[in-house]
Amino acid sequence: MADNWRPLGSVRFPAECLKCKKMIHRGETAQWLNGIGLLHPRCGLGSSNNIDLLPIYEENPAYDKNPFENILEHGPEYWAAKELRASYDN
Repeated sequence: MADNWRPLGSVRFPAECLKCKKMIHRGETAQWLNGIGLLHPRCGLGSSNNIDLLPIYEENPAYDKNPFENILEHGPEYWAAKELRASYDN
């Protein structure tokens, strides 16, 4: 499984290390596995690591949310502005 981990020269978003549970801050180097998370380079990837490789999506369901899911729906501000514009026509 160590072959699937990718070294990152610079982390773009802060995250918690899977092994030591300390934060990996933006700009630091790390090892990354798609859908699982990040490891500090000093935490290693050998078979002796006791890492529970649960997907990050189970721990934080906010990652699964689509920010554009309701993008075409109009909010209350839209309807208030539409009524205001219609009142100018009368």
